[in-house]
Amino acid sequence: MMKSVGDLPSLDVSNSNSSSPRRPRSETNQAPAPSWDELLADMICEIAKLLPNFVDINSLLTVCKQWNSVSPEITRPAFPLPFPLLMLSKTLNTNWRSFFNLCDSKRYRLELSTFGGKRCWGSPYGWIVLLDPNSNAHLEHLGKGRQIILPSLNTIRTLAATEEWFRLIHKFIVFKQPSHESSFLVIAIFGPQNSLALVRVGEGAALNGRGQDEWVLVANPDEFKFKDVACFNDQIYGLFDNGTLVRVELDAEVQVVSPQPEDVWEPQKLYLVELSGNLFGVFRYGYYYPLKRRYEIASFSVYKFNFDAPSWVEVRNGRGLEDHAVFVGDGNSWCCPTITISSSSKRIYFTDDNWDWQMCPGGEYGGCDVGVFDMKTREIQPLPFGEDNPSSYSRPIWVTTTM
Repeated sequence: MMKSVGDLPSLDVSNSNSSSPRRPRSETNQAPAPSWDELLADMICEIAKLLPNFVDINSLLTVCKQWNSVSPEITRPAFPLPFPLLMLSKTLNTNWRSFFNLCDSKRYRLELSTFGGKRCWGSPYGWIVLLDPNSNAHLEHLGKGRQIILPSLNTIRTLAATEEWFRLIHKFIVFKQPSHESSFLVIAIFGPQNSLALVRVGEGAALNGRGQDEWVLVANPDEFKFKDVACFNDQIYGLFDNGTLVRVELDAEVQVVSPQPEDVWEPQKLYLVELSGNLFGVFRYGYYYPLKRRYEIASFSVYKFNFDAPSWVEVRNGRGLEDHAVFVGDGNSWCCPTITISSSSKRIYFTDDNWDWQMCPGGEYGGCDVGVFDMKTREIQPLPFGEDNPSSYSRPIWVTTTM
């Protein structure tokens, strides 16, 4: 159960804002009860770890000036990832975007003037990739507004010239470099063959090498279609449309690690996620309904990769995903701890990332297949985020935000 500020132990705060001297000790030499502002920074950080959402953490830090002073500690890379928010589709004629909070089922608004007219991809680091109609792309931090311009997409655009601008890139995936807070490896899956390109951007010595500030195309002579990639044990792994797992080498061709899982019929979408030293493949199945002009999900299957065999092993009833939820859709695929929200454990939260069935060039389609799949009961439920109006280029995505 998620804890809020109101769940903290009762403390005597009667003198916290008083100019009178502190009361003397009693005859039993007991110290007076501490005030709120005397809680140690380490204790505040431990409390914040129990609050998976930025709304609750912000409330915690506004109790007093001393508590707010620990915010840099909370934003360090080692701090647990916050529970994602669902950023809803662009609203016409306004710079405001709505965010649905899974923790309290409420909507919040944030003014984002630079997001207008752009397609967005989310990540677990607080950064979002934005692409405009002129094929200009950049990273932007959701909380701080800081931007990192990505190199020109001219090479990619040449290889995918027939695609509409918002379908030029199927998926942007962002990985933070461990050496520096603002160093990133950005991967693009693009074009009719779902090809792969990558670039290193930002600050830090780890960026020296191939792919720094320029897009590098990954050799794929068999022309398998990439569906997702993940960073696992400091190596990049990719998942093809048939379920084949490969290792991506910057200076060589992709290396096949394992064929697709046995007895698996062709999935609609595939995702690759890392959790607790294991690599999981998430297979999404669904149907296309022409009259509704949309896809609808039918089920998910989850497999854990056994590097010793090597082979895929099906995960039933969410085993191996205890105290975690999976988030998939446009952008990164990732797992998030749910120890403070036990009802979300062993669930897959999904957004609509089907862009293949555009009814006609420039036409609006999809964006409505959003919900949660329970791996224990295998039931699918919608998310109660209210009204949303997806457009040809703007749909709900998973994002995170920090302080």
